[in-house]
Amino acid sequence: MSSKDNNLNQSISRAGTHAEKYDLRKTVFGTDDVLPMWVADMDLPTPPFVLNAIHSRLNHPILGYTHTPDSVYQAIIDWQAQHNYQVQQSHIVFTHNVANGFFMAVSAFTQPGDAVLVQPPIYPPFLSAPQQNNRVVIESPLILSENHYEIDFDAFEKAIVDNSVKLFLFCSPQNPSGRVWLETELRQLADICQKHNVIIVSDEIHSDMVYAPNKHIPIASLSEEIANNVVTLSSPGKTFNLGGLQIGYAIISNPKLKADYLKICKQNSIDSLNLFAQIALTAAYTEQGKQWRNELLSHFSENIDILETFFAKEFPKVRVMRPQASYLVWLDFKEMFASQAELKDWLIHKAKLGLNDGESFGGESQAGANFMRINLAVAQPVLNQALQQLKQAKHSLPVE
Repeated sequence: MSSKDNNLNQSISRAGTHAEKYDLRKTVFGTDDVLPMWVADMDLPTPPFVLNAIHSRLNHPILGYTHTPDSVYQAIIDWQAQHNYQVQQSHIVFTHNVANGFFMAVSAFTQPGDAVLVQPPIYPPFLSAPQQNNRVVIESPLILSENHYEIDFDAFEKAIVDNSVKLFLFCSPQNPSGRVWLETELRQLADICQKHNVIIVSDEIHSDMVYAPNKHIPIASLSEEIANNVVTLSSPGKTFNLGGLQIGYAIISNPKLKADYLKICKQNSIDSLNLFAQIALTAAYTEQGKQWRNELLSHFSENIDILETFFAKEFPKVRVMRPQASYLVWLDFKEMFASQAELKDWLIHKAKLGLNDGESFGGESQAGANFMRINLAVAQPVLNQALQQLKQAKHSLPVE
């Protein structure tokens, strides 16, 4: 179904909702006068069947304490089965969100001073979770090859050996680039980590938004032996625009790893979902949810096409890394700007756009220098407005 056949191209004001993307513009960009396309939530409506489920519960006048019913676990089990990932109820531990899961995992599986491996450019909490827990961040940067990232497996293994790495924080699909990893790559990563007793924590929150013919393969689904060394983190939050409900969960088949993880969660009183998170997850993880997801992917694909066509015509020096998953697009401005400061100044003050600063994804390796991440989970009139602002800002660029 085309996005023209539903309400995905209806512009919706978020004024008065305390939306981080809008209300923090002054703090992040130094001005409110930017069109915000940064925080990874959607300026699109949460699906009506999820809202209806929440509304239905609100008809009851008591919002008291609740336990987690089996139906919530079963919804996760059924949903993950579409990825050929066989999950049992006893494997599931709830957290408030996936980023929260990083912090729990770092505390559960490492000690202060231990080394934690990441692959920049990477979602910033991959860097902050170890740092804020007094762990040592070890970087094995991804290699930019043509228009996608690849893993340098020799450098990856060397980083593990040289630094006695204990934990690997993995992003699958990759954020910010949208790269979907192949089975051969996943197996090689898993083999290296098993060889050196490195636990894998795999963030798979973008796994439901994969564009054909690409296919998401949960790394823990490859074999029971591999699953024994993996903690999978996921959430319906990205796919169904539920970030404000604080929904996350871990899947851990290894009883020892699960016990260690659950211990830290309980110590921090983070091992359950709130009432409306339970309702939203159960409503989203359905056949209706799959249909909605497919409509979203069609809409996002149209938006990515529009973005690619625009940059090819107006800014051919900008490399648009077409994502294999998600509504986030990684933009390479290296051939246009000599520094990140110049790039940010032009985008904020000339184009009046608020994008994610690539430097925050880069770590010490500066893997995000001269990049920006743009969020295309918007109605097409909003995207067209953003592109018009970029076009109008061309006159302020230095003449070559």
